[in-house]
Amino acid sequence: MHQVVSVLRVVCFVVFLNLTVSEAKAQYLEVDTTAFIEWSEDLYMNWADYRFRNYSKEDGSGMALTSVMHSVRGGIIKGQPKFEVKVLFVKEDSWTTDSTSITLLAHEKLHFDIAELYARKIRKQIDQLFKDGERDLKVYNKYVKQLLGDFKRYSHNYDSKTRHGRNFDEQKVWFESVYSELERLKDYYK
Repeated sequence: MHQVVSVLRVVCFVVFLNLTVSEAKAQYLEVDTTAFIEWSEDLYMNWADYRFRNYSKEDGSGMALTSVMHSVRGGIIKGQPKFEVKVLFVKEDSWTTDSTSITLLAHEKLHFDIAELYARKIRKQIDQLFKDGERDLKVYNKYVKQLLGDFKRYSHNYDSKTRHGRNFDEQKVWFESVYSELERLKDYYK
């Protein structure tokens, strides 16, 4: 049985602009599919999405790094929040030393799913702030940064509790929890 070790590299890209109507279209992100994979419900990741690193540990364990980026762009337009929140897998920075381990790949995919979970939390928070009558962009910025910090802590906790995917029972608990939360927040998918 192969042991697995994974690492998550978190990149947060946040741009808040106080946009005018004429600038509204120009600020959204065009995703370069040669460099990134945007999270979607139909996404099936495979090791071909990662770069291979030829490295073997004495204990035979494989390692991987999944690099994800949150892109949060937008602002307040005519008194209403207009934001785009995307979750992107960064191909150039994501790698594996074991392109055969399905267990390791599943662990890494859940890192990407956790990033989407937090994107949904961000979208929900933006919606709630607007419903509460908030129109100050600084307040939106504060809450988004807070949720991105929560995401980073949650992701590190995931690796710690699952021992980077080696604790299969704990891994199952995390799968169930994350997918349950994604379902609960399905109204905030894009």
